Amino acid sequence: MARLKPKTTVIADSKQAEAAMMELGGLGREITAIEHDAQENIDLIKANAVAEMEPLQVRKKELEDALCTYATLNKGKLFKERKSQETPFGVFGWRKATRLLTASKVTLADVLERLRELGIREAIRTKESVDKTVLADWPDSRLEGVGMKRVSKDEFYIEIHEDTLGADQ
Repeated sequence: MARLKPKTTVIADSKQAEAAMMELGGLGREITAIEHDAQENIDLIKANAVAEMEPLQVRKKELEDALCTYATLNKGKLFKERKSQETPFGVFGWRKATRLLTASKVTLADVLERLRELGIREAIRTKESVDKTVLADWPDSRLEGVGMKRVSKDEFYIEIHEDTLGADQ
């Protein structure tokens, strides 16, 4: 197949320049109109999707809360040997979630001041706040030295096995 050379527009005089400017203006208006129509369609689709999803999200939250309540009330029986419960459609249970809290009567400002006094710059963000991400890797004794403590708690989770659900579920 023969290669086609792209057609190039050449403007040779001011009348052609004016015509090109006029065409550019028209093209710009057409493009803007198409973009505007597209945005209106996108907005309508998004609004319809939100309205369609709302009852589903409410029901999803109800089921998650019900599973959490069931798991909490039956924690001793269901999770005696394991921290999760396997079902044909997914897993629910408890997992350790660790977060850093300040010690009693210690504020983050106090922790920041102690970090400055001790010259520990890696745990201070540039905007001068405590970097809990860095502190999370510290041993508890070092955390206590700057007025922080590590607290662990069980957090509820749900994992759905999408592949075992039918298309109509």
